[in-house]
Amino acid sequence: VPIVLVGNKTDLYVDRMVTTEQGKRLADSWHAAFLETSAKQNESVADIFHTLLMEIEKADGNVQEQSKCIVS
Repeated sequence: VPIVLVGNKTDLYVDRMVTTEQGKRLADSWHAAFLETSAKQNESVADIFHTLLMEIEKADGNVQEQSKCIVS
């Protein structure tokens, strides 16, 4: 089962209770991807869903080496 550990509310850095390094170590121990985000500031929100989809594809053995998307 693919796991993505997400640290949210990075905009509240003064009140942070878990460091980025702690989050990364926990994710590593779970063999999971780790990302941090601020939904309020719209930081890295799309990256979370992209990473989750990539992890699902990887688990299914359907990893795409290159993006086939063209934006113009």
